[in-house]
Amino acid sequence: MSILAYLYSILLLPLVTTLPVDPIVNISVPLDIGCPLLKPRSTPAQSVHDLRPDDIKIVAGLGDSVMAGFAAKGVQERFLNIQNLYENRGVSFALGGDPDTITMPNILHYYSHNLYGASVGDHLISICFGNQICPKGQYREDIDILNAAQSGARSLNLDHELDYIMDVLQKAYDDNKVKPTDWKLITIFIGSNDICHSCTEPTSLPVSFAANVQTAIERIRKSMSHVLVQIIGIMKVQDIVVATSNYTDYCRPIKGSNFIGHDHECECSHSEANRTIMNTLFPEYNAALLQAVNYYRQPPSNAFAVVYQPLLVDIMSFPIQAIRYVIYHI
Repeated sequence: MSILAYLYSILLLPLVTTLPVDPIVNISVPLDIGCPLLKPRSTPAQSVHDLRPDDIKIVAGLGDSVMAGFAAKGVQERFLNIQNLYENRGVSFALGGDPDTITMPNILHYYSHNLYGASVGDHLISICFGNQICPKGQYREDIDILNAAQSGARSLNLDHELDYIMDVLQKAYDDNKVKPTDWKLITIFIGSNDICHSCTEPTSLPVSFAANVQTAIERIRKSMSHVLVQIIGIMKVQDIVVATSNYTDYCRPIKGSNFIGHDHECECSHSEANRTIMNTLFPEYNAALLQAVNYYRQPPSNAFAVVYQPLLVDIMSFPIQAIRYVIYHI
């Protein structure tokens, strides 16, 4: 089980252990977690503040390579293998729907049997590098479904990702797959690439980051109803460089060269001076996310809410095998 999937199982556990249950009978789900089902509600949920796992009918996600599942299945033995450039979207911790995979949608799917939006399968990496390059036409709708994440994305790319979600959702409404009044869980996990460019890109500094996230949430609020937005805090990605620095046998260069991929990722993390900048700015990014959440606390709404899930992980405590060595981070 991945650390993030484990965290989600802990987050969902209180929702399903304090409610009345029915035994599961003749139901096909992508992941059988072996728990009793919830007793059906007599009436649909009337408030976003009273949601159960079986109330969620739609899941969607915005983010970067982690949400997209880039290299999530590990690398092949040969570096120059096309599968090393795949986003394994079906195993994305927050949006994956591949069978027998511990993901948040699969846990929800166990209780909400017609859940829509989880990504399935794999496809070639879709690249979105801030204001430099973020081409349209990279999505594979049959695989991505409502996983709009793009590898390399920064907060200023959230609007681009929302364009995709809006288009796919409208098609799903038109095809009667789901309804606009179905409860939606939208997960936003963005910021690693912002802080990785904080020493060179003013558009990635905390003030701009806060504005970009706020703009995306407001667009969701204005264009959808029955929505719970959950924002995941960022982690100290700069610690990956420190954690891997003594493992030259693990972080190997491409055969026949001295090129190591992760030495060229997260550009601000490769000098002590810039890591100091990142460490100083790090709390401001999570503070910006909390600021966005607090903005929507008042006035309270029954149809829309935003919650914050801190990502309390210490990269320095991970075994080296927990860090993918195809590249450091996109």
